[in-house]
Amino acid sequence: MDSAADFPPFQQRLTSSLVQMTRTVGQLSTEDLNFHRSSNAEVSESLDEQSGRILSLTSSILKAATAGTDISAPTLQDEDAIEDNWRGVVDVIDALLEKADACLDEFTGVIKRLSPSQEQNAAKSAKKAPSKFPTIYDYGPSKIPKPQLQFERQTDNTDVTPFKPLLKTKPHAMVPLKKSLKVADPAVGYPSPYETEIRAAKFPETVYVDSPPVDYLPFESTTATFVDTVEGVKEMLGELKAAKEIAIDLEHHDVHSYHGLVSLMQISTRDKDWVVDTLKPWREELQMLNEVFADPGILKVLHGSSMDIIWLQRDLGLYIVGMFDTYHAACALNYPKRSLKYLLQKFVNFEADKRYQMADWRIRPLPTGMFDYARSDTHYLLHIYDHLRNELVANSTPGNLLIDYVLERSKGEALQLYERPVYDAPTGQGAGGWYDYLSRSSAIVSKEQFAVFKAVHQWRDEVARVEDEGVQCVFPKHMLFKVAHAMPLDLGTLFRTLSPVTPITKERADELLEIIKAAKVEGSTGPEWRDVYVKPTRANWTATTAEQARLTAAEEEPLPTADRCEVSQFWGTILAAQEHPVHPEYSVLASAEALRLSLPLPPMPKTVSEAREKLAAAPVPPQPTPTPAKLPEKEENNVFTVKERGGPRKRKVTPVDGAANEALSLDTEDVSSSMEASEMPSKKQRRKDKKNKSASQTPKSEEPEPFNYDAADSVLHSKPEQDPTIQRRKKPFNPYAKALEAPSGVRKQKREMSGKAFTFR
Repeated sequence: MDSAADFPPFQQRLTSSLVQMTRTVGQLSTEDLNFHRSSNAEVSESLDEQSGRILSLTSSILKAATAGTDISAPTLQDEDAIEDNWRGVVDVIDALLEKADACLDEFTGVIKRLSPSQEQNAAKSAKKAPSKFPTIYDYGPSKIPKPQLQFERQTDNTDVTPFKPLLKTKPHAMVPLKKSLKVADPAVGYPSPYETEIRAAKFPETVYVDSPPVDYLPFESTTATFVDTVEGVKEMLGELKAAKEIAIDLEHHDVHSYHGLVSLMQISTRDKDWVVDTLKPWREELQMLNEVFADPGILKVLHGSSMDIIWLQRDLGLYIVGMFDTYHAACALNYPKRSLKYLLQKFVNFEADKRYQMADWRIRPLPTGMFDYARSDTHYLLHIYDHLRNELVANSTPGNLLIDYVLERSKGEALQLYERPVYDAPTGQGAGGWYDYLSRSSAIVSKEQFAVFKAVHQWRDEVARVEDEGVQCVFPKHMLFKVAHAMPLDLGTLFRTLSPVTPITKERADELLEIIKAAKVEGSTGPEWRDVYVKPTRANWTATTAEQARLTAAEEEPLPTADRCEVSQFWGTILAAQEHPVHPEYSVLASAEALRLSLPLPPMPKTVSEAREKLAAAPVPPQPTPTPAKLPEKEENNVFTVKERGGPRKRKVTPVDGAANEALSLDTEDVSSSMEASEMPSKKQRRKDKKNKSASQTPKSEEPEPFNYDAADSVLHSKPEQDPTIQRRKKPFNPYAKALEAPSGVRKQKREMSGKAFTFR
């Protein structure tokens, strides 16, 4: 196509061809192609030829659609390859639809293309950046030299004593350093050196005032400095002291280190960004930043600072006084999402590349993409703070200042203390202990499996401490459950259970196998998991910090649990009143017991003799007076009427003929005398007597006179006889007549009077 004018005819031809092809395919699918293949060899060859041609064209189209992308186009060799590679075909189609969607957004103006100069810079950055950024899974423990081996203070993973703060000096102190590090309880550990200063900190007055947000500087034109020398840290510190607000964020690595490592620290002001390398041997010299971090006059803005506070004091000896956590601000404003990604999209319309969340931040030098990602976390954070502050002020009331809510929540985050991950091996209690793993899992383990789980869990923790690796580098948690379930006793079974086997475990496979064998033998006579499991109480349910763990025994109230009611809420106490002791020599069937529990039945006799005695002791009811024999009834009719008699009422007396009355009395005497003299007649005899009696009583009627059709009146042209004195009036329409035919529940039930009849079928 040479111009845009050639596109409409091409589109019309393409649409027409697609419609015609779709109809043809639909018609072919309804035919019995297998029959035609078997009956005609030429048809079979033609179908195979066309099928191969279509598959070849489809493969070519898929390759053309994925040219210049990271998606690999599947090759369709035969018809079965379509089903095998259907997921790949769908991925190609999805990529095309996304590309078309992006082009439409660009055409409509939703997305603006970069300027030519920016496109060139982006292309240059893409050429410099590696095709694949390093992730935490790209390198084994030996491929990247561990930076912690070069630290001036070597990490000791076997140290289980309470953590002592790394502070050497204490700027902006209200309480001297020596006094603030006094230990009240050795079992609990050291308090926060800046606890007094954090609790007394207040936000500056500017935080409570609504002011226009300060625009952030363009990402490309703002200076970004990578700080990897002590001189660079001092120069940065001088500029930070002149700022009123700063933004702080960290990048952490916890895969190839038992305790974890702070790999980067990002700091931003209104006009400059810094990315500090925190893996240098002199990393503890960064404590000089406490001159800014602990200054209550400088506002520190962080997002989701819960773990940042822990990592700063554990690795660098840094503490933050006067912090504003934007996560708690989003909570106070009831945002649907509280993540930094959501806030960036809401206020900046910026979407960070979250691929770098799983990047290995130990890599040096940092690739351009990783550097920009780390910098973007704090570059826009002060602008987001301005918007959140204004919304907090606007939604506050004189008695409820949302700014104060954020202040108190931020203080709670800043007062957190780092505690070493230590657990008690016999009981499994503590950070990372086996008790927490089993209590959160629904797996059912035997005695041997329970013992193997505890032993392998302890072995994995000890190996990770020695190698200074994360426990997942030995083998992940789900593998721990697999080993405990299988309890392998040979290397082949162990390797199949742990497949893929990590290098650390492979080197110590024999040691792990002996641990499993010994634990299995010991577990055969050991306790079960259900014997060790303790019912949760409020103390161990809510105790997450050292301060909450100091609950007294009086406060340990059991959690509410479901229990069975002593009294039935449906039957009340009637079941308890009707209970009877079970006979020691009689076993009640399950069905009878269930019936007795469902309904309050009286005691029933258990033997035939008891039933006879009960019948003999029962009072004899009065015998009814003999009634005259009834006349033979007529043939049964399904319609019968029951009349309610509501007291004495006037009834018409039916006259009885004297002769009939006399005959009735005679018949009665004969029947009664015959009943007394002999037994009842047989059924056949009674039927015969009934037939003879009905024949004798039925009088023979004369034959009816035949109907004369000639003398009869006309039926078609007959006219009803009308009385000229009576004039028929049309009944007036009653709109409520049918309402009376509604069910009785709709209207008020009328009281039934005596004599009302109900007819049943």
